[in-house]
Amino acid sequence: MAEVILENICKTYGNSFRAIDRLNLSIEDGEFLILVGPSGCGKSTALRMIAGLE
Repeated sequence: MAEVILENICKTYGNSFRAIDRLNLSIEDGEFLILVGPSGCGKSTALRMIAGLE
C-alpha cells in the first residue's frame, strides 16, 4: 500500500526560526503513529509537511 519516509526534513520560518530541524521518520504501511510533545515543538508543522500543506 503506502509508506512515508522523511529524511533530514527542515522547516524555517523567516530568516532564523527553525521549527523542524533534520527530522527523520519512517512510517510503514499499516503502522499507527502518534506525535506527542509540548506546545510549539513542531507536531502540527510536521503533519502539515507530510500532507503537503507546508
